[in-house]
Amino acid sequence: MASGLTRGRERLCCNRGEGSCGGEVVTIATPLSREVFIRCAPPRDSQKTPREQAAEFYGCLPRLLENAGARMSDVLHERVFFRDIKTDFQTIGQVRRAAYGESGIRGDALPAASYVLQPPCRPGQAIEFQVQAIASNGCGSVKIQPLPPAEEGLTSKIVEIGDVRHLYISNIRGQDSSGAFSTDFRAQSDTMFAKSVLMLDQQGARFTDVVRTWCYLDDIDRDYAEFNLSRNAFFEEQDIFRLPASTGIRAGLYPPEAMCGFDLYAILNPEDLQIEVMHTPTLNEADEYGSAFSRGMKVVYPEKTVLFISGTASVDERGDTVHLDDIEKQIHRMLLNVQELLRPHGSSFGDIVQAITYLKTADYFETFQGLCQKWDIANLPNTIVEAGVCRPNLLCELEAIAILPNDR
Repeated sequence: MASGLTRGRERLCCNRGEGSCGGEVVTIATPLSREVFIRCAPPRDSQKTPREQAAEFYGCLPRLLENAGARMSDVLHERVFFRDIKTDFQTIGQVRRAAYGESGIRGDALPAASYVLQPPCRPGQAIEFQVQAIASNGCGSVKIQPLPPAEEGLTSKIVEIGDVRHLYISNIRGQDSSGAFSTDFRAQSDTMFAKSVLMLDQQGARFTDVVRTWCYLDDIDRDYAEFNLSRNAFFEEQDIFRLPASTGIRAGLYPPEAMCGFDLYAILNPEDLQIEVMHTPTLNEADEYGSAFSRGMKVVYPEKTVLFISGTASVDERGDTVHLDDIEKQIHRMLLNVQELLRPHGSSFGDIVQAITYLKTADYFETFQGLCQKWDIANLPNTIVEAGVCRPNLLCELEAIAILPNDR
């Protein structure tokens, strides 16, 4: 390949005792960097406590990274999916800080992290982890710079890969300057978006530089319409015409007073890159029915091309939910829509390095797994969790990141 991009993949087995963990390690190597995506799920029907499950993962994480050509200091971002965030949040945090502390990583140097109440669908699993690490590929071209937290729980990182500067901000929530949360959802949502502008401004950026967001609502059935009004008003105020790729999904947050929160990824020098909104004839544009996001975003970097696939469900070219109350057909339509978003860019499910599937109920897990076998994507690096989708009649949704060589 002229771009020099190579891909490695292995099944994850980090259980030191009986059985084996589920998951994958995907590595993408370019002339500039080595990017590592790890998904780890504790053993199915595990009798271990949440603390033991977390300790097992973090105990193996240095070895997993080393095998992929990275170190603990190269970890950029983690996303932790909880079955019981109220009970386990502090415990998992203690295990995490101790694990990174053993590698000399403390305070602001800790990776950015997102914590969500979205129960893993596999039985007996208290938590699931997704980790993204970025290391230099031998030429000193990668630098991760932590930013001081503006408030407790909020984390920001600037990553320089060659001449491109990336900004990741996690856990933007809607509390005021005193740390208090309004009891009004709209007030929290408006505050959350306004806060992101201040944080971007500190880096000389605007929200127009944001290409991907992940939006979490504690009660999506009640608040999604109001969230759309809040986001639409914010985007109009900020003159946002190129809508970012996005996921809007049900997730419990920490602390429990948070009704909404979001993460963002921005490019601080986007003028040097090719950025393109993705389309497919199987889907209309989401803003046609009032949701201000793009179906996907294609970014051509010097060393690779990345496709950010937004949360995608069983929606047709008119924007209507199709196959009401039929989980099998909704899964098929969801996968078809993702496939057709990838296809125009010479991509397929085999290029996906990280995915999350949201099922409205864990009862659909076995059905989804069976259909993945039929689609020949059973080994997709895919976290599968229980979460309400943006419409009550949608039963499933999938988001993904795919990485391609630039010469494809």
